[in-house]
Amino acid sequence: MPDSPDPIEKRLQLKMAERLKLDHLPRWVHGIGLGGTALVFLLSLLVFAVFREVPVWADWVPADEFLHPEYAERMYPDSVFRTRMNTWSNLVYICFGFYAIALAIYDWKRKLPLTRGYLTFVPVQTFLFGLSGIYLGLGSGFFHASLTRNGQQCDVGAMYATLICLVALALGSWLPQIRVLKTHQIIPTWPVLAFFVIYGSLYFTYYKWDYSFAKISGYLSGVLILFAGVSAITPGKYLQIRWFLGGVVAIVLGSRTRDLDIAGEFSGPDSLLQGHAVWHLITCLMYVSLFLYFRSEEREDQKNSD
Repeated sequence: MPDSPDPIEKRLQLKMAERLKLDHLPRWVHGIGLGGTALVFLLSLLVFAVFREVPVWADWVPADEFLHPEYAERMYPDSVFRTRMNTWSNLVYICFGFYAIALAIYDWKRKLPLTRGYLTFVPVQTFLFGLSGIYLGLGSGFFHASLTRNGQQCDVGAMYATLICLVALALGSWLPQIRVLKTHQIIPTWPVLAFFVIYGSLYFTYYKWDYSFAKISGYLSGVLILFAGVSAITPGKYLQIRWFLGGVVAIVLGSRTRDLDIAGEFSGPDSLLQGHAVWHLITCLMYVSLFLYFRSEEREDQKNSD
């Protein structure tokens, strides 16, 4: 007979799940997460089966990636999926997005206090992050399937959206509420942050070609790292730093994989394991890690500590 699990280790695992507010998840959460992903997969499979050999993008303005291929995967110009694995791999973003939306509904129904963490206290932030994950999966999938200028605009616009959502999480964790000057009234900051997320995502999608993604994403990443770090050292707040470090490791590994793919040193053109597809998987792990970092937040009860 196998050894019974170590009771101490089991308690630690349960404690970690409790800190992440992922313990005892109801089945409907997995139903939304997996069911939504399965629905997108089946619809995509139907489109691929019907238009596999149809040049549906022939009259669209091509992206530079179509004219001067950057990634190693073989291109099929007369197909609805001009690149295959780089398109299908975007399902990981969609799965994350549907799960985030399900968790937002779950948190809204439970109405946890701020002491259990900002992210569960303000589920609208998780909901918007979930929408941005689905947007990223569809936008990036559209680009790699079509290799068109419009597809690239949606792809980069979605990357802005996910990064802006992370910045909003960091800012909200740092300052969830503010006191109105000369009054005792306390108001939440999430409406301003939600507006910032929605407006910024739409703005950078529409004006994608007017900005350098590398420059803007660099600024946003700086703000994210700064305020994520401030939250980690704020007295009375506790976050599991391992998740933040995991996110950093993921983006470093993902960037290296992407560079190897561009250099043609990761895989052959017909390999199922394409470098850019792996980049999609690893960057999704980065989003998951940073999401869990903010979700692990716990706060001391200020009323009881006064």
